[in-house]
Amino acid sequence: MIIRRYRRSDLDNIAVLEKRAFTVGPYSKRYLKTVLEYPGSISMVAQINSSICGYLVALPLDERSIDIESIATDPDCRGLGIAKRMISMLINWACNEYENIILEVRDKNTEAISLYLKMGFEIIEFLNGYYHESYRGSKNAYRMKRNCKEKTA
Repeated sequence: MIIRRYRRSDLDNIAVLEKRAFTVGPYSKRYLKTVLEYPGSISMVAQINSSICGYLVALPLDERSIDIESIATDPDCRGLGIAKRMISMLINWACNEYENIILEVRDKNTEAISLYLKMGFEIIEFLNGYYHESYRGSKNAYRMKRNCKEKTA
């Protein structure tokens, strides 16, 4: 597996992955293009052989913080440590320029929350009704933050 920067030629495959990874509220191809190619974004893909198995995109919020807009792993590739490797790569890249990495995660997405906690993120805010569509019976989210000065687990 390699983690590399996003290329425009990856967009079609990422749009397919997005629909496979998110059964509720997947982003449109148009929106994915916007965020993946946004100036200052950190956009990466995880590739196994010739297949894209995951992607991550983070957008600058301000001079001190960058926000993980989206991270996804293809269901067929889960359990291989792809998300952990992409987050580690983001930490290495982003923490040279930013003080904090922020993300929002559905409050019922216990698998993702567990990973983020292991990667040094902490819950800093509960967001009531943050999402438009329910996931596991909830529209709520947590905002999580990782201070770049802290070590990764």
